[in-house]
Amino acid sequence: MAQVTTTNNELTTPSFCFHKTTFGQNIRLENNASKAVRHTSFDHGITFTDKPININERIHLKIVEVDETRQWCGSLAIGFTQVDPNTIRQEDLPKSALPNLSSTNKCSYVKRLYETLTKQLCIIFYYNPDGAYFILDGKEQDICKNIDIKKPLWAVIDIYGNVKAVTFTIPPKTTDDGKSLFAKYPQKPDKLPIRYFTQLKPESFQPVTFSNVHGPELELYCEYKVALRKRVQKLVRPYLFINFPLAPGDELYIRILSIDPNYRTPGIFGFTNVRPSKFADKLETLPATDPAALVDRKEYWLLREEPFDDTLSELDEYRILFDKTSGEILLCRNNDTISQPRILTFADLNETFYPFLFLNGRITAVSVFALIAPNVRLTETNHNINSTNRTENNVEDDDSDRCTICYDAKATCVLIPCGHMIFCTKCKVDYEIRSTKTCPKCRAAYEQAIEVEVD
Repeated sequence: MAQVTTTNNELTTPSFCFHKTTFGQNIRLENNASKAVRHTSFDHGITFTDKPININERIHLKIVEVDETRQWCGSLAIGFTQVDPNTIRQEDLPKSALPNLSSTNKCSYVKRLYETLTKQLCIIFYYNPDGAYFILDGKEQDICKNIDIKKPLWAVIDIYGNVKAVTFTIPPKTTDDGKSLFAKYPQKPDKLPIRYFTQLKPESFQPVTFSNVHGPELELYCEYKVALRKRVQKLVRPYLFINFPLAPGDELYIRILSIDPNYRTPGIFGFTNVRPSKFADKLETLPATDPAALVDRKEYWLLREEPFDDTLSELDEYRILFDKTSGEILLCRNNDTISQPRILTFADLNETFYPFLFLNGRITAVSVFALIAPNVRLTETNHNINSTNRTENNVEDDDSDRCTICYDAKATCVLIPCGHMIFCTKCKVDYEIRSTKTCPKCRAAYEQAIEVEVD
């Protein structure tokens, strides 16, 4: 079984810990004061480091517990103070760092972060002569400018609101390029043994790869079966397409090879009826930072913004199944037979869809390692999948893509949320005038009918 060669962060203690006597009344320290837990309420969670922090010394703070009930507003606050924690009595600490701690003196520099901080997220913060900064989602942002660095500065962490526990950790070993990715595992990343879906039989696999049309920050390795997001200052269109259209009954398997815990979300999963090759010379026409804008395009796009949960880990394996009965596209993690598969979206059973990832989150390297497509035989040329054979066995006069009312024009309107393509534009208008907004196929109510571009 393959093992990650990076060191487990929580087995190594940083050079500092939480101050062992000065902390909020709702705080409990654990693991030799490397972990702080707010065990009740939402405030009185101020903590300090046990010693001053050096210039450019980076603090890596990992969120290990959040309030799943979402009953509290507000979130973590971080920063620095010149006030020596040894001179503060616990009963004198305010309920929260902001505005209380900052308003009592002019020697504290603290900033409240986003409310949507997630479990396993790692935040980095530090200071230098130009100011104090934190790094989140790969972006450096200000805590405070023009700070006084002539005196010692202790770190301040206010465990407030929906964040319940944090721990100091060491810098993770990042996978920035192909060399570090190949050094991470004892085998080539496309040759790692299957850990969880061990019932699969390789002789039943069809060839599958990523498309060579992808975002500029991505690189492909191992005959297009492994993708890596390079470390760049700004992510611009990190689209990663699977070069095969899923049909009902198909199963696709991917493996997570590397994650960056500094990102709040894993990334975005989506599906489209457009061949990736169509974007070979016009990838710049796709949304750069917000793929939600894809649904405004004429083509057919389905998105799931939070496909993975906070258990996402390196070497996780995922199965994407296009259910041939319900039209659900399902996601199953590590062959889990206890939890229900996550529904990514609903899709029309008469259509095929190219899966894609928008790698703007924790996932920085991924491989595609198996495809089971029972109803098609494929050929592979120059490491790119020729998917045209999927329709070879179809009858030439198949009307499955026709409007179910006039049977003359092609169906071009996608019903949301069921995902069925039923009407042409003209018939959609006529149908909604004389009928309720109910899908003729599944009888489910639909909210809108989006016109898409079809081949």
